[in-house]
Amino acid sequence: MPTALPRPSGEGHEEPMNWKPILSLSAFLVVPCLAGAQAIPPAPAPSPSPAAATPTFPSQIELVTVDLVVTDKKGAPIPDLTAADFALSEDGDPQAIASFEAVQLPAAPSATPRPRPVISTNTAPEVHTGRTFMIVFDDIHLAPPQAHRAKGAVAEFLKSGVREGDRVSLVSTSGSAWWSARMEAGREELMTLLKRLDGRYIPDMSPDRMSDYEAMRIHVYHDPQVEDRVSRRFEQYGASTRQGTTDSSNSSSSGSGLGTGGDPMVEGKASEVYFQAVTRNRITLQILERVLTSLAATKGRKSLILVSEGFIYDPNLDDFKRAVQASRRSNVAIYFLDTRGLTGMPDYFTAQFGPPIDTQDIGAAFTENLEASEGSESLAADTGGFTVKNTNDLGKGIQRIADESRVYYLIGYNSTHTQRDGRFRKIEVKMPGRKGLQLRYRKGYFAPLEGGKSPLDRRAAGPGDPDIQAALDAPYDEGDVPMRMTAYVFDETILGKASVLVATDVDLSSFSFQEKENRFLDTLEFLLVVAHRETGEYFRYDQKVEMKLQAATRERLVKSWFPVVRDFELAPGGYQAKIVVRDKNSGRIGTVVHEFEVPDVSQFRVSTPVLSDTLQPTPEGQKSAPRPSLLARRTFASGTMLYAEFDVYGAAKDKASGMPKVTAGYVIRRLDGEVQTIANPSRIQPTSLGKLSRLVGARLVGAEPGEYEFVLTVRDEISGKTLELKEPFTLTAAVAGN
Repeated sequence: MPTALPRPSGEGHEEPMNWKPILSLSAFLVVPCLAGAQAIPPAPAPSPSPAAATPTFPSQIELVTVDLVVTDKKGAPIPDLTAADFALSEDGDPQAIASFEAVQLPAAPSATPRPRPVISTNTAPEVHTGRTFMIVFDDIHLAPPQAHRAKGAVAEFLKSGVREGDRVSLVSTSGSAWWSARMEAGREELMTLLKRLDGRYIPDMSPDRMSDYEAMRIHVYHDPQVEDRVSRRFEQYGASTRQGTTDSSNSSSSGSGLGTGGDPMVEGKASEVYFQAVTRNRITLQILERVLTSLAATKGRKSLILVSEGFIYDPNLDDFKRAVQASRRSNVAIYFLDTRGLTGMPDYFTAQFGPPIDTQDIGAAFTENLEASEGSESLAADTGGFTVKNTNDLGKGIQRIADESRVYYLIGYNSTHTQRDGRFRKIEVKMPGRKGLQLRYRKGYFAPLEGGKSPLDRRAAGPGDPDIQAALDAPYDEGDVPMRMTAYVFDETILGKASVLVATDVDLSSFSFQEKENRFLDTLEFLLVVAHRETGEYFRYDQKVEMKLQAATRERLVKSWFPVVRDFELAPGGYQAKIVVRDKNSGRIGTVVHEFEVPDVSQFRVSTPVLSDTLQPTPEGQKSAPRPSLLARRTFASGTMLYAEFDVYGAAKDKASGMPKVTAGYVIRRLDGEVQTIANPSRIQPTSLGKLSRLVGARLVGAEPGEYEFVLTVRDEISGKTLELKEPFTLTAAVAGN
């Protein structure tokens, strides 16, 4: 398997990691910190919320942006409006519109999605021509039947509701999924991930069941009417007290709020149910806040779709306030898709589960059914979105969200209120002279606070840096630190898994090195996460690389870029790798995402070809076959020698000799079909152990700059199977003197 260049001695050292060491291609002094890696199964609780990113709301002359949707009475979006159609005010004071953009996307999806790149880079930032959707699948608030119906609605949205250029992320509150993809190329990945999600909430159908709303009213507010109602139900449905007898003492004081001072069984049950609800609600709200915070720097129309049965509104949880604040700061509308469908009486109040409910409690039961989702509905109302409820056609409901986001307006203004007091500023948009139209937008924002942050800005301390975590969560790449990333899949390591190298090159030219004693000092901090699409399992590395470079080494690294290579043992399936890199001295952050597939290692296959224009140096005093340097780039100069190395696995073996018989040939050609080099198929000679490996090289003399591909054809002469791989690369102008 190709490896990285060995590190020359004399300028640095690296301590071994717990799992796999970082593979460095250049000389530098490295002091790893915070190292660790493990395969982590889906967890029931998410990581704590990261700190809020720098907000994009007014501070003296900063621009406030308002994302606005205008619909008619039937909910159809209104296009072709201008800035003159709107009047805007903040805290009642008129504001002059400084910028205006009308966006109208095509009604039908594109049929030509972009192909997945072999090399992913953030040097050419993704153009935000589409919308950004964050679908939060609240599986800890979804029972399996409702989850199944919700998955159908989300699948329909992915098929017909998105357009080329849209960015869609699918996040589960249980922690089993966080996957972002550009449409329409990423549709199948999201559909595959959606299939494995399911509801994790199992409703209590026991005789002493109690709703979250009832539990809150009893435990927090000591509501005697609710407690009496629950006591009557417990008696009617045959629930026993803690002493094992039927307790009807409170029923005699029905509705009075007086009597024995409370039913111990009811109050104990209320405490249990309430704290379980608080745990679930806090997890969901923290995930919502984390998702919303990650969108702070994203431009264009941003929507969060909460797919859930809903949850109660608990004013004792600051998490509600923080979620709303994060939404307003990030200018994101929350839409709540109520998966309960048509609702009336809760199922466990019907004769299916016991005697009919007492007639005096019917009204309260209906009210409780509404209160059960008040928390999620209030989030939608407070952030400029809406709730889809009381319908069994969830697909049509989620399509409303897509249609509404197809036509929208971005209005910017410079606030006349420049005080940095942390107060909430109310925004109001009107359309003078236009009646019968509905306007949806965020209701305001929190001004920055002079000298610090408001209490709601505080986040619970997490295992990692909050700024790096926020960059990891963001759906788009950040380009302040240029990078490129690729993946190489090689041989089988353990049963059913393949050896995979994830290689990243980091541009150090913008790093703020500090010179001290003829050395250039800086720290490269990075977080790498590789997630498995089919299972949700992921690997996470968090490390700091302290660099003390000589001038010549720094200059060389600036030209060649700094390599970070990690090896993994991965099961077959789809993977998404994302790395976050920060220059500690300047605070600049860069991110890049790369998607790749690991094939079934038991099948006839070829390793990812290593294309390179350089060979690894042979260590002094050793004799070994030349190996190409593993690169995270596919750009070479015309006239250079192009090397390609690959291995073949899973070939059938001859019964007589026990050895495989495999031939391979290749063609180097321009994408327009013009052939540069042809190598006819020839047999690959196996080693004594039957290993099949080949290194080829071709000098690209006279090749014009442009886009090319290395087309490799491999044939198993025994089984008759043939494989063809196309590896794209770019030729630039010849280097002088090469």
